[in-house]
Amino acid sequence: MKKLLFILTIMMFTAKASAQMIAVNTDVAMDACMAPSLGVELTLGKKSTLNINGLYAANMLGKDIRLAAVQPEWRVYISGRPMFHHYFGAIGLLASYKFSHLADKVYDGDAMGIGLSYGYVWPVTQRLLIDFHTSLGYVAYRQKEYFVGDDYDRHYTNEEGNPYANATGSLLMPLRISISVSYILK
Repeated sequence: MKKLLFILTIMMFTAKASAQMIAVNTDVAMDACMAPSLGVELTLGKKSTLNINGLYAANMLGKDIRLAAVQPEWRVYISGRPMFHHYFGAIGLLASYKFSHLADKVYDGDAMGIGLSYGYVWPVTQRLLIDFHTSLGYVAYRQKEYFVGDDYDRHYTNEEGNPYANATGSLLMPLRISISVSYILK
């Protein structure tokens, strides 16, 4: 699955790359939460773009929180011009996380989701943009959930000796709420 996603991403980046606008961005809200993010947005046509954003945090907000996520998003701009004013989109989420010491529990798992997004891009200069963004989507997760101090990985294993997830579920939630700063490279 990860290899297929990687190959599709590379194919999208190499198709017609010479005539496209390409921008790099960072999510200021996630950076403030000590989860550095980096994204790339490139035009796919006269009105649409593909934005791929990734983030990683080892000690988010100074707590024992580990998070790694990739969020691909297809955007269609209402103005008819990519990376300018209002847009609607479809967003995905692939994440791996471990939250420790939250109500004396540990949550260690993976999540994936899909949803709809809306945003507004405010051009500060010809190349510098500020993107206000929100989304709502369906997220499915599979995780190990246990109390702090339990030796979960040793006691709850399958036949191969690997620890198994004891909690699965899904929920409707925001996939991304952000303020991003973008710079158009070309």
